[in-house]
Amino acid sequence: MLKKLIEIEGMNCNNCIKKVEDALYGLPEVENVEVNLADKNAKVTLNEEVDDLLIADIVNASGHYKVKDVTEIS
Repeated sequence: MLKKLIEIEGMNCNNCIKKVEDALYGLPEVENVEVNLADKNAKVTLNEEVDDLLIADIVNASGHYKVKDVTEIS
């Protein structure tokens, strides 16, 4: 399993959490998503590698969000 941390600008409510979760769960490789509104990020568990640019594009397209960074975490 891979874990990635996605830093996201523009999230400010529970609706934002739902939009980001729904967008990421749309990827078949995604096993789990944990969105943290206070820290403005999402932790994603993947069952195989997904390109960081694809992840950013999907999140950015789900609302008025801007992905600042995607990093692999342990």
